[in-house]
Amino acid sequence: MQLSLVLLIASLCALFPAYTAAAGRSTASSTHFSYTGIDGPLGWTKGDDVNPKCSTGTNQSPINIDSTICVTKSHVKLSIPNARLNFTNNGHTLFVATGGSLSIGAENYQLVQFHFHTPAEHLINDEFFPLEMHLVFKAAGAQPTDPFRLVIGVLFETWAFSTTELLRVLAHTLPREAGTSVITRRLIFEPLISHIEKEGLYTYQGSLTTPPCDEGITWLVSKKTMDVNLKTYKAFKEVIKFNARYVQNTPGEKNLITFAKDNYPTTA
Repeated sequence: MQLSLVLLIASLCALFPAYTAAAGRSTASSTHFSYTGIDGPLGWTKGDDVNPKCSTGTNQSPINIDSTICVTKSHVKLSIPNARLNFTNNGHTLFVATGGSLSIGAENYQLVQFHFHTPAEHLINDEFFPLEMHLVFKAAGAQPTDPFRLVIGVLFETWAFSTTELLRVLAHTLPREAGTSVITRRLIFEPLISHIEKEGLYTYQGSLTTPPCDEGITWLVSKKTMDVNLKTYKAFKEVIKFNARYVQNTPGEKNLITFAKDNYPTTA
């Protein structure tokens, strides 16, 4: 069993050689990063060649979703097979590699993985939430090296007892150490799928929320929250700790780091 798990982890590393927390991909411009200190979001750009979009891009994510952000009117159809899956702690987040398909109007996508952020990265009308799940997609038929194209963000609100069953099951098998993986119990996705398909999704054009902060990402963010009880939320938070990028400027406006640089007082 241990050997088969090692082989499975090795195969996943080949598929995701430089996976990053929010919507990772293999890229020469990616580098070590964290969420605090000089390697935190303010330091993700290292000169002109390493992650420049993080400090210059004008359509960066996450954002505060306000009245200027529209709700998608396209028909959304999501399919994720129920299964026991590999659950990995990569030191930045907890993620599950899985397949699935998504159609939005005439556009088709394939699911690559989903992962978590504590606290949530997106705000809705300046309100923050304790947990956010990101489902990361490539275009249908994409190759392993092709970029990500779309992310669905599902927000969770804490309750005393009520919790989403998918999170409860995952909380029982959390990989607690960075660089480790476990096999989950059978995961049931129907409640999550129903929520995404029926409860409405905000949409905007943004970016990856981790280096290299590439833009051209279609975001769909749930209008309504799903439930997570305090016990389940605490289990996730104790492992992930803090992995949220700060809220970016309004899409199309100047990058906040560029704005700060342009307005910083010059020294004598």
